Amino acid sequence: MTAAQRRVILAICITVWLTSLVSLGLTFIVEPMSEDLDIGNAGVEIMLATPAISALVAIFIVGQAADRIGQRRTLLLLIGAFTTGSLLVASAQEGTGVIVGLALCGSTVWTVPVVALSLLQETAPDGKARVSAFTTYGIVYPLALLTFPSLTGLLLRVAVWRLVPLVWAAAGLVMAGAVMVFVKNTHPRRPFGEWLSLLFFGVALAMGVRFLNLIVGNGITSPVTLIVLAILIAAMIALALRVRLVATVSFSVAPIRGARMRALLLTLVVVQMVGTLTYIVLVLEYTYGESPLEASIVVFPALVGAVLGAKVLCSAAIHRWDMSAACRRLTLVVALSMLPLCAIHASSPAWYVVLCATLFMTAFAAANTALVAEVMSHAPPGGTGSLSAFRGMTSAIGSGLSVIVLGTPIIAAVDMSNGGEVSADQVRQLAWGLRYDGIVGFMLVIVAWRVLVGVERRAVRRGPDGRANPASS
Repeated sequence: MTAAQRRVILAICITVWLTSLVSLGLTFIVEPMSEDLDIGNAGVEIMLATPAISALVAIFIVGQAADRIGQRRTLLLLIGAFTTGSLLVASAQEGTGVIVGLALCGSTVWTVPVVALSLLQETAPDGKARVSAFTTYGIVYPLALLTFPSLTGLLLRVAVWRLVPLVWAAAGLVMAGAVMVFVKNTHPRRPFGEWLSLLFFGVALAMGVRFLNLIVGNGITSPVTLIVLAILIAAMIALALRVRLVATVSFSVAPIRGARMRALLLTLVVVQMVGTLTYIVLVLEYTYGESPLEASIVVFPALVGAVLGAKVLCSAAIHRWDMSAACRRLTLVVALSMLPLCAIHASSPAWYVVLCATLFMTAFAAANTALVAEVMSHAPPGGTGSLSAFRGMTSAIGSGLSVIVLGTPIIAAVDMSNGGEVSADQVRQLAWGLRYDGIVGFMLVIVAWRVLVGVERRAVRRGPDGRANPASS
């Protein structure tokens, strides 16, 4: 890897790492902020949902911006929005200011990685440098989980909540400096082109994910769920009309055509869907009486495992086999890592729960890193941003489905407590919820693994030119 490549990768990792401050610190400041500004429960729910919604609305526009005006310019624009939004949150005097600020700074948690992966693919397109670049990128979020929740919790013990978004704003200046110093403006600038179709698809995506989340929390017949569903249908109709009536639209599924690409994206959705760390943290809080800060410290081994999985296990798998084989075999490891959850019961010690989380997070980080690298390797010239946006879409869909598929038993048990004493029945329900997650997660990942294996076998039989390969018979 050249010195220039290292500098760009360093800037990418710093930027993605620091944008995680918002997603990992927001839950800590919600309570003091809502009390200070007199924001009710409905306002708090909107605040928590705003970053993801605003990001998903813009994610495909950001992907096109990376391809058309360049990753450096796009990153600087996003960092500017991040810093401005952080200052708005810090100076807000009522809920509207907080929501606008979070829409600006919180959305970068999803959109900056879109540009970062686009830039990463163009910086290290092949060879050992590519493996090193993507595995280094893979450890960024686990490192953020290791540091930011604890630091934010400790900061709030000695300072008012407004200092936290001021720290975010200072991080924005650091990110801007890293990008301006280490990333060169080598991307040719092209006309931005049509963008309305991308906006309609982004609105449909955001409302689709929100609809999935609301089904669990509010029910499918609640007014807010039905409103979100109506917006989703309207956005899809608007997109269909736009594609039909306009000669040239920017939205296209061309970057994700092909059986292998669809299989890879399906696997990414499933791997994101079976992520159990959030539910394990909830179990630690309610079953073992840990505070949110204490629970984030207790799962430290799981986060160390994620770092080692992304950097060491993933690198070893790619070097031992090829990238495609590493994706398949690491996906199988993810499935197997779900099985220890099936042995959890109401009297299981906390260390066993943490051990299950460590095994899963190690496998998850390794497989996710390999899958992302393999997906981005299929990006067409000048289209890395568009493909990266689709990759970001898989994370959003997987996270949304996770709440329904795996989160329902855990969330139901948590809601029963209403902040009071946790009963023995609730502890048993939480343990059952983790066993359920282990069984369902294992089956889902096995299906995705079989799809990957089947696609690869068909590709071998057909040969590189797409025709039947006699040697495989």
